[in-house]
Amino acid sequence: MDRVSRREFLIAGAAAGGGLLLGWRIEAQPRVAAAPRTPTPLEFAPNAFIRVGTDGGVTLIMGQVEMGQGMYTAMPMLLAEELEVGLDQVRLEHAPPDDKRYGNPLLGFQATGGSTSVKGLYLPLRRAGATAKTMLIAAAAQRWNVDPASCRAERGTVIHSASGRRIGYGALAAAAAELPIPDNVALKRPEEFKLIGTPAKRLDTPAKVKGIAQYGIDVRLPGMKIATVAASPVLGGTLAGLDEAKAMAIPGVRQIVRLDDVVAVVADHMWAAKQGLAALAIRWDDGPNATMSTADVVQGLAAAAATPGVVARKEGDAAAAIAGAATKLEAVYQAPFLARLAGAGPRAGDGCSGLRFAAREGRGAQPLPRRRLRPPPGGRLRHPGSAHRAAGRGARESRLEP
Repeated sequence: MDRVSRREFLIAGAAAGGGLLLGWRIEAQPRVAAAPRTPTPLEFAPNAFIRVGTDGGVTLIMGQVEMGQGMYTAMPMLLAEELEVGLDQVRLEHAPPDDKRYGNPLLGFQATGGSTSVKGLYLPLRRAGATAKTMLIAAAAQRWNVDPASCRAERGTVIHSASGRRIGYGALAAAAAELPIPDNVALKRPEEFKLIGTPAKRLDTPAKVKGIAQYGIDVRLPGMKIATVAASPVLGGTLAGLDEAKAMAIPGVRQIVRLDDVVAVVADHMWAAKQGLAALAIRWDDGPNATMSTADVVQGLAAAAATPGVVARKEGDAAAAIAGAATKLEAVYQAPFLARLAGAGPRAGDGCSGLRFAAREGRGAQPLPRRRLRPPPGGRLRHPGSAHRAAGRGARESRLEP
């Protein structure tokens, strides 16, 4: 079995309400800290957390975003496999945006994409589950005054094989949090897997089918304002003019934010923001790229392709092989310069930023901190980067009281 050093874990006890809180850090030199004895805020920066509460509930605080690709099922499967609980026993909480604590180990910052989530968290999540299970079994063995090796875990319960005694994780959570961190924990061999590699029903499907799932567009915060954003349709373009008076005359519109290439309408609700944006009658100066066409883009790409590029791998003599080939086939493939399918426009909460924001900054000289939320987006087949940057710039310029 794989052995895991105790220095690969960071254990902290007594989460709010009591229980066992376990986290891990993915670094070249992991640090281990002793568990606090009281439910005080934890001043450590693990990569992610799991929490076993005194009610027996297992919570995975997940930094990955569910956007239809199955994160809310795949991540709990990794944890539940080693923790010996069922998928139906795992709860999920959104991790707050925090690159230091919840950064993707393969990307170095908090992001979901590139098929990196399972690959990057396959071992960390399993190790976290195995460590929690080991400590819970040790707590039960201590209570029964038996050898931990004589106990096993099954569906959130520790069982003493010889006597048949059993006790739930919830009853053991507080005691487990007081135990020393195990020097090593064993991970299952693939042939021992019960969940990993097996079909599983999506855990996020029921809420979506019932219409109770909360997406980014559903987020509401006290004092929150809604903004619509328009950016120059041409890269390098700038704002030439607009009719601010007409937009401000619409009930609910609170502010017009002007930037060089972006305009935002901040309002009390979405309809007012949308109507306000339409009423602006924005005029753009398309700038130096005003006459740029698809043909120009294709020509530029073709010219760039004819220049030497970066060699990622060289094996054999491809040029000689092609020159000496008896038959040669040559083809040029082109695709239109289009964004991928955008089923739903970008909005705040879809990841870390977006077009909806709480305009809460600007109380005198003491700006209030902003909150960034990470509920599931409605999809991700798009590239919202420029729109999100525009929204962020608009939010910074807004100075409204909630």
